[in-house]
Amino acid sequence: MIPVKWRIAWRVRSSADRGSLGSPSGSNRSGSTRLVRALQAFQIKLSTRIVDLKKDFPKKILFFLMGFYCATAFATVIGQTGDWDILSAGLAVVVVEGIGALMYRASLPLLKKIRSLITSFNYWKAGLCLGLFLDAFKYEMDNILGICGLFNFEIDNFPIFL
Repeated sequence: MIPVKWRIAWRVRSSADRGSLGSPSGSNRSGSTRLVRALQAFQIKLSTRIVDLKKDFPKKILFFLMGFYCATAFATVIGQTGDWDILSAGLAVVVVEGIGALMYRASLPLLKKIRSLITSFNYWKAGLCLGLFLDAFKYEMDNILGICGLFNFEIDNFPIFL
């Protein structure tokens, strides 16, 4: 028999709560199971995320709606001429990718100071992307419905007067 001081305790850790899988039932924290602890950890993470989302909520909605409006204005103005389509699409990609790079590469000390502003522009970017997607979908649906003639009908209510 191996002496107690020479025994190696093998433990397998759970990724959810960092507890050991093979621990005896008497060593559980507060007498709860791993499933209950995992659900409690998920609940705590979810509640902190909701609190973070509630912070500056009106400002976030404002920037999102401004991005949506800018997308509609952008698509309307550029669509008038049709000459600048490639250049404007390139400009939109540069703006979106630039904001994304600033948002997810905040290791520079200067960027940490303006993190709130970058986050606000990230919401603007989300509104811009969603607005451009919906405008493209809207224009394509106009083409599809125009071909089948589903909504193209005329009502002549006053043929006598003409």
